[in-house]
Amino acid sequence: MRRTTTLTALGTLAGLALAPVVGSAPAHAAVTCDGLPATIVATPSTTYPPTTVQGTPGDDVIVGTDGDDVIDGGSGNDTICGLAGGDRIIGGAGDDRLFGGLDFYDYEDYDGDHIWPGPGDDHVDLGHDPVTEELSWGTYTWDQVSFANAPGPVTVDLTAGTATGEGTDTIAPTTLVGGVEGSAFDDRITGSEQIDWITAGGGDDVVDGRGGDDFIQADAPTRRLPAKETQVPGDDVVDAGDDNDVVEGGHGKDVLRGNGGRDVIRVEDGARGTRALGGPGRDAIGSWSFRATGKALMLGGAGDDTFYPAIRDRRDDVVVRGGGGADRLAPGASLKAAPHRSKVVIDARSGTVSTKIGTRIRFSSVLSLGFDGSTETRLHFRGSNRAEVLRLTEQYGPVTATGGGGNDRLAGGWGRDRLDGGAGRDVLHGDKGRDRCLRGERLVSCEVRR
Repeated sequence: MRRTTTLTALGTLAGLALAPVVGSAPAHAAVTCDGLPATIVATPSTTYPPTTVQGTPGDDVIVGTDGDDVIDGGSGNDTICGLAGGDRIIGGAGDDRLFGGLDFYDYEDYDGDHIWPGPGDDHVDLGHDPVTEELSWGTYTWDQVSFANAPGPVTVDLTAGTATGEGTDTIAPTTLVGGVEGSAFDDRITGSEQIDWITAGGGDDVVDGRGGDDFIQADAPTRRLPAKETQVPGDDVVDAGDDNDVVEGGHGKDVLRGNGGRDVIRVEDGARGTRALGGPGRDAIGSWSFRATGKALMLGGAGDDTFYPAIRDRRDDVVVRGGGGADRLAPGASLKAAPHRSKVVIDARSGTVSTKIGTRIRFSSVLSLGFDGSTETRLHFRGSNRAEVLRLTEQYGPVTATGGGGNDRLAGGWGRDRLDGGAGRDVLHGDKGRDRCLRGERLVSCEVRR
C-alpha cells in the first residue's frame, strides 16, 4: 500500500503549476477549475485504491484533492482538475477538459497522472510537476494520456498535440516529460522533443520517438506491468529518434531502431524477423535478467556497441552482427541452457556460441567477447585470425582460451585457467586462481608459464 505523503496546500499548488487552471482565491470564495465554479469537490479518500469520485450525466466541474484521486466524469462535457497526487482521471463520453496537475512523490517513489479522455473531442493537459526536473530514470511512472480503452486504432502526435480515434483530441505541450498509452489496435504514435514515455500496447504499432531521452515500450499494455505478466504481442516498428533512448520490444516480429544517441534496446521473446538496430551512438542491445531473446537479428551501428543476447531453450535463435565500432558480445544463458559445470564454447573462428542445448547464437564483426551466464560453467574460447579481447566478469569455473593469429588480450576468471595466446603478440591475464599461460608476450597473474 502506498504511504501517504504530506503535500503542499491547494493555494500553493495553484501558484506553482495550476494558475491557469485552478482558482486560488481566499477561503470564502468558490473552488474553481479552469475558471469555472466546481459542482463537485472531492474529499480525501480513506481507502486505497481511492474511492471513485463519480460525475453526473450532465456537464460537471470536478476538483480533486491533494492526494491520489480516481475521478470519472461520466457523460456530459466535463471539466476536471486532479490537483496533486497520482490521479486517475476518466473523461467519459462528451467534449471534456481534463487537467492532471502535480503528482505523487516521496523519497523512493514517483507516480504521475493517468488520463483517459474517452469518446468526444477532448482537451488534455497532463500538467508539470517541478519535481520531475530533479529525477533520473528509474521505476517511476510519469504522466500519460491513455487510449487503452479505445474501440479502434488511434493516431497520436505529441509534437502537434493531436490525437484521433476516439474523437479529435488536443494534448497540451509537456514542459519536460509526459507520455501516451496506445490502444489494443494498430496505432501510429509520434513523440515530442521532450522526454516521452510511450507504451504502445497491442496491435501492429508504428512509433516515432522524435527527440528527447524517451522510454518506449512496444508491447506493454499497462502503466505498471508486473514482471510475470504476459506482454501484448504485435509486429511493431519503433524509431526512437535522437538523444539517449530506452526501447523495449519483442513478443512479435518487431523492428526496433535506436537511431541517434546512446540507446538501450531490449528484446524479449522475439518472433522470427525481429530486428534490433543500433545507430551511430554507443548502444546496448540485448536481453537482461536471464530473459530469453527469442529469434532476433541484432545489428550494430557506427559506435562501440555491446550485445547481450540471452538464450533459454532451443526456441532461441540469435544472430549478432557488429557495426563499424569496437563492439562487444556478452551472451547470457539460463541454467537450463548452461547448467553449472557444463561446457560453453565461444568460437570466434566460426562465429558461434554453443551450450548444452546446441548452437543458438551466431555472431560476426565483434572485437571483445565475454559470457554473462552461470558463473560456474567450463568456458572454452577459440580465437580467429583477428585481434580479439576475452574479458570475463565473476567467472568461477575454469577457462580454456586459445588465441588465433591476431594480437589478442585474453583474461581468465577465478578458477584454474589455461590461456594460450597462439600466433601474434598477445597479452594473457590469469586473474585469480592458479593459472597456466602459454605463448604470450606479456603475462600477468600467471603462476605456470610453460
